[in-house]
Amino acid sequence: MVNRGRPSTYVESAFVNNSAEVLRLNKGKVGHPYVYSNILILSAFALKCVFKIPYRATEGIVKDYAMRNNILKYPNFRTIQWRVSQMKKDGIKFMIYDKGKDVDVLIDSTGIKSSNDGEYRSTKYGKVKVWTKIHVAVDRKTHRILNIIVTDDDIRDVREFEPLIEPIKEANAIGNVAADGAYDSEENFRYCYENNINAFIPVRINSVGKRGKHRRKHVVEQLGIIRKRGRIRNIIPPKEIRRANQTNWKNNSGYHMRSLVESTFSVFKNVFGEYTFSKNKDMKEKELLLKAVAYNRFLI
Repeated sequence: MVNRGRPSTYVESAFVNNSAEVLRLNKGKVGHPYVYSNILILSAFALKCVFKIPYRATEGIVKDYAMRNNILKYPNFRTIQWRVSQMKKDGIKFMIYDKGKDVDVLIDSTGIKSSNDGEYRSTKYGKVKVWTKIHVAVDRKTHRILNIIVTDDDIRDVREFEPLIEPIKEANAIGNVAADGAYDSEENFRYCYENNINAFIPVRINSVGKRGKHRRKHVVEQLGIIRKRGRIRNIIPPKEIRRANQTNWKNNSGYHMRSLVESTFSVFKNVFGEYTFSKNKDMKEKELLLKAVAYNRFLI
């Protein structure tokens, strides 16, 4: 908490490594060369997001640090805003930590308000809230964000399971994946089976194991349904028994590690706010991606 309030936490290493990063950034570049590295711009952007201040005030903090350390060149507010707006979303990458090692991935989604109007204006004037949804994959051990996808609020969570996992799988061996019931589908269970991933996803209580062979074994395991061959029907316990069986499965299987992703959401919203300050859709998505990178980089 103390380091979070120190500007040097964000910009010190960026200024030290600025020259080397700029040389690498300008290699093969056409047009006017960059003066400041992407890391320095990201550091200034992190200051703006953490302290919830305008770009001009951000320049003031960066300028004060530079003058105190005899640094002659520092980005002004126009440069910071322009460089952020010019960053391509595809170029915003997440560092995969402990590359090559097994990781346990926790998946969930949450809503981010598109403005900070407050409850008073929404209640008094009947203003409809607009939300942006972020789908996040978190490392169980470090709580770092491994991947994030930004969508509209009407996009179903189940569709984003495979896109979240795939980039992580290419760099790490995924041991376990835990997600809530919104990700219950035959396609997701089949994907985990084909990639040797243990899936901890609760199925619906009214399931009877008729929707795909990969999902069927999870239905039997969680709800206590007894399957029989031939024409004899399966033995399906009453709903109360199925619910109790699934509760026991959650307690004994390790499914509750999924709740750790809520800690990440709590810290993310506490630090950066529950809203976006950008106006258009493209910048909202880019803002949330950069906030996630800042969250990882500065151990917020």
